[in-house]
Amino acid sequence: MRPEATSGVDERQWLPEEAEEALRAHGCRVTQPRLAVLRALLESGGTVDAATLTERAQAHQSGIHEATVYRTVAVLIEVGIASHVHAGHGPALVRLSSDRQLVAVCQDCGAIEPVPTDAIDALVDATAASSGFILEPGHFALEGVCAACAA
Repeated sequence: MRPEATSGVDERQWLPEEAEEALRAHGCRVTQPRLAVLRALLESGGTVDAATLTERAQAHQSGIHEATVYRTVAVLIEVGIASHVHAGHGPALVRLSSDRQLVAVCQDCGAIEPVPTDAIDALVDATAASSGFILEPGHFALEGVCAACAA
């Protein structure tokens, strides 16, 4: 049986107003570019790369540069609203801190797909049963080739 994660990360589903208040509570200014990035992240529904997050933020406020997105993401991570996912040699990935889904990233096209939970749970349980080691998947992405690129 998998133990519950004890990372201390806030597991709530953020509403825009709550996230704005969390920024203010941490002494952060709530600027229009930050709000645009925050809204884009809240709407993303999963793990997203910085370029895609920039495009989505620009839909809320035109002219946002990718550097602004990176700086804003750093603030959102510091506050506990977002977390990053390591994806090998690929682009920086970000998601809401409550999202613990393991993802796979295509090394050819960069597609991001969630990994079926049952498969990961079985691996975590088998590892714990055989060695006592408790895996905590989700901080690193798996790399491979998506179905479209493999075809």
